[in-house]
This record gives sequence, structure tokens and C-alpha cells, in this order.
Amino acid sequence: MAKNYLNKPGYPRGIRNNNPGNLIQTSISWVGKVPLSQNTDGKFEQFIELRYGLRAMMRDLISDIKGGKNTIQALITEYAPSFENNTVSYINTVAASVGITALDLIELSQETIIAICKIMVRIENGPTVNQYITDSDYTEAMAIIGLDLKKKVTLPEQL
Repeated sequence: MAKNYLNKPGYPRGIRNNNPGNLIQTSISWVGKVPLSQNTDGKFEQFIELRYGLRAMMRDLISDIKGGKNTIQALITEYAPSFENNTVSYINTVAASVGITALDLIELSQETIIAICKIMVRIENGPTVNQYITDSDYTEAMAIIGLDLKKKVTLPEQL
């Protein structure tokens, strides 16, 4: 069953935006994105359902990894720049949680993408995030991306 926390008070910002990765507002036409003209946040994207926010985060990470940001250090430096975050701590936490060093190449697999997303979502939203997002939410988001990460990944045009 699709989850929707949009604009519900009392939830962490990323959860109440259905954007647990805290993706910044852009002109990207993400599937399930709340149009910018209707976005009530002002800084971060909003999505109509949680699964679409997770999907956008996963697509963003996959695209960055395929584009050469294929280590935790390179990926997180782009995703969580030091002018907004303690990037070194973010990098170390993600690498340790995934079980690789910050400079190891990231394996582009469903398991690895979900593991990276889970720890990043916890960093972005706090330690209580698991009460809002379950393992099945990550699996469902991966399924609606429509990619088989056991094979060579080619991203379709639709974002």
C-alpha cells in the first residue's frame, strides 16, 4: 500500500515531503513529483507518495554512479556538499554501513543501492526514520524504477 506523508506536521522534513533523500528542487520532471507551483516546502522537492521520493533518490544515485561518482567519497561529496553538511562524517558513516571504504568502487546492484539509500535516509531524517519507511518501501521503489541491476544498467529517458 502506497504511503503518503505529504505536509503532515510532526514528521521529519524529508518524510513530510515524501522526499526522504532531501533532493533539492530542480526542473527535473521526476515521476510522481509535486509541481513546483504547488510545492509548499520552498527548498526541497515534494512527491505525491513516499515511493516516488525514494525512486527519485535511487535514480539520482544510480545516475551519479554511472556518471563516474562511483565511490562513496565522490558520491556523497556531490550529494551532501560541505557548505551544508559534515561531509566527512557523512562519507564515513555511509561507507562503514555499506561495508566498503570511502574509495572502493560501488557495485551497481539493487542490494548496494538500497543499502546506500537506507543509511543516507537515516542521516537525512534521523534515527527514528525506520518507523516511517520499511524494507518493502525500498524494494517497491526499486521495482518502479524498472531496472534490473543484475545486468548492465541503461537508464530509460523517463525520469
